[in-house]
This record gives sequence, structure tokens and C-alpha cells, in this order.
Amino acid sequence: MRSAVWADALRQPTQPPEVSRAKAQQILGQPQFRGAQPNVVQRALDWVFQHLPGFGSSAGSNPVGWLILLAFVAGVGLVAWRVTRTVQHDPAGPDAQEVVERRRPPAQWVADAAAFEADGRWKEGLRCRYRGLVASLVARDAVRDLPGRTTGEQRRDVTETLPGARADFDEAAELFERAWYGDRSTGPDESARFAELAEKVMAQR
Repeated sequence: MRSAVWADALRQPTQPPEVSRAKAQQILGQPQFRGAQPNVVQRALDWVFQHLPGFGSSAGSNPVGWLILLAFVAGVGLVAWRVTRTVQHDPAGPDAQEVVERRRPPAQWVADAAAFEADGRWKEGLRCRYRGLVASLVARDAVRDLPGRTTGEQRRDVTETLPGARADFDEAAELFERAWYGDRSTGPDESARFAELAEKVMAQR
């Protein structure tokens, strides 16, 4: 392939030099003549070998250099881990449990619950009722307004801020957990019981 391209380029010896140079540059610019470009990891390693002590002509044979490289990689990994820990889920995404509760009014959760229950989807309805209860508690500063919190963490919040509501909230959370995570059979009885417990929780001062 390459020999054929070069042969075609050399068949016209009488063409002006600038035309020959332009054609040569055009040929050398084709993908098959380009060298492989280093990726981000390769560029980072090249920088480490060039700038950090312990690497150089010895190609990293110095153990001190390798220790520095390991520390550098560990630092990059720690930064990446912290960044991913602070990223919040899209409120429009499928996992609404990790949405900050204050962003959605409790009445909207209750309306969604009623719509699910009218369609016979009792588990989804109970889940929305639980999110509505938590949203109401967030509005009263009884539960911290943080994304991705578990029911256990929310129980601890209620125990600290509304100790009189602890037993009722625990039972309500268990109804939600059994239905949503335990895949237990759920129907109008569980929904009615949850509504009763939620009313008792919100009656606490």
C-alpha cells in the first residue's frame, strides 16, 4: 500500500518543487503514516518519569522513585473517589430515593402514591408515602436534608429530634422496607396502616 502511494507520487519528476512538497505532506498526513498518540495515562506516566526524582536514565529502577509513583497514583485515586462521593443523582432519574427531599413537596409524593394505588401498584404507592413522610420531616428539620440517606440514618434522626415518634416511625419504615426491599405482599391494609403511623409521627412536637 505504502510503496504504491510513493510510486504514484514519484511518477511526475517535472512538476514544480512546491507541488511535490504539498503532495508529500498530503501523503504523510494520511492515517496510515501517523504514529500512535499516547493516551492520558501514558502522558501522565511520561510526566512522572521526567519530573519526579528517582526516575530518569535508570528508567525507574530506584525504589524511591517507585514509592513516589505509588504515592502519586494513590493520591489521584483518592481525589477521584472523593469527587464521585460528592456527585448527586439526577432528580429526574429513576432512583428518586436519593433525591434531596426538600426539592419535592410532600403533597406531590402523596399524590403520586394515590395514583399508584389507584392503579393497583401498592408497593410503589407505599414507597411514595414513605418519601412524603420523610419530606414532611425534612421540612420540620426533624430529618437532615441530605441525598442518599438510608432508612436507618433517618430513624436515628427521628430518635434525636422527635423521640416520642420513634416507635411509630420505626414501624412505618419497616412497612416500607418489607414492601420495597423485602418484596413482601403489599395492599390497602399496609397503606392504611402506614397513613395512620405517619399521622402519629407528624402529631409529635
